[in-house]
Amino acid sequence: MVNKINVKKLSCYYNKKCVLNSLSINVVKNEILSVIGPANSGKTTFLRTLNRMSDLEVLFSRAGEVFLDEENIFDMNMQFLRRRVGMLFAMPIPLPMSIYDNIVYAPKRLGLINKKTDIDALVEQSLKDASLWDDVKDRLHTSAMRMSGGQQQRLCIARILAINPEVILFDEPCSGLDPISTAKVEESMLELKKKYTIVLVTNNVKQASRVSDKTAFFLMGKLIEVDKTDTLFISPKEKQTEYYITGRFG
Repeated sequence: MVNKINVKKLSCYYNKKCVLNSLSINVVKNEILSVIGPANSGKTTFLRTLNRMSDLEVLFSRAGEVFLDEENIFDMNMQFLRRRVGMLFAMPIPLPMSIYDNIVYAPKRLGLINKKTDIDALVEQSLKDASLWDDVKDRLHTSAMRMSGGQQQRLCIARILAINPEVILFDEPCSGLDPISTAKVEESMLELKKKYTIVLVTNNVKQASRVSDKTAFFLMGKLIEVDKTDTLFISPKEKQTEYYITGRFG
């Protein structure tokens, strides 16, 4: 197994208050790592640090190292890093344009693709990989704003795939979706891990058990336990983990 991400003693602070305390964890290439834990446990801060989104916040500071394929992300050009590490947020945010133009917007701006035939192929493949092609292939030039919430979320996945990242970060991607839409997003994730490495933050422990290869449990800014998902859910080593996944606190 090859580590895609290697986090070493990462600590994060907001206004000098520690919200993530000396975290060390690895993410293996082409696996799904789920991060679970109650509110204010540092899950989203961890995720946002992996593509340096938190660096944009004035009161944020950090210590430690994060390596992507043995390169320290804190030494990378930020735009280059975000091409390699895409992020999907809890609420879908389609651009106010057509489905087709949503997909091609970033690749065109980055100069990744120019030929019309290549662009058409990119749109089709990105939508297929996001399990959305069959839903929208006959209305690519209609507004993305007319899509359902679940379709918009899968469109946002397709938009990330269009820039060909190596890692995809999912921050509560199904929090506002119905069960059918959630199932389709989860189906997409399981297919995507064949090509990409995925880190999923979720408050839904059942979702973590369904889709992830490994699960990490965070509590009050600390990594309490990380293990293969089946192992962690069946026989967790720590009582705090057991209490959380059995619903005794959350």
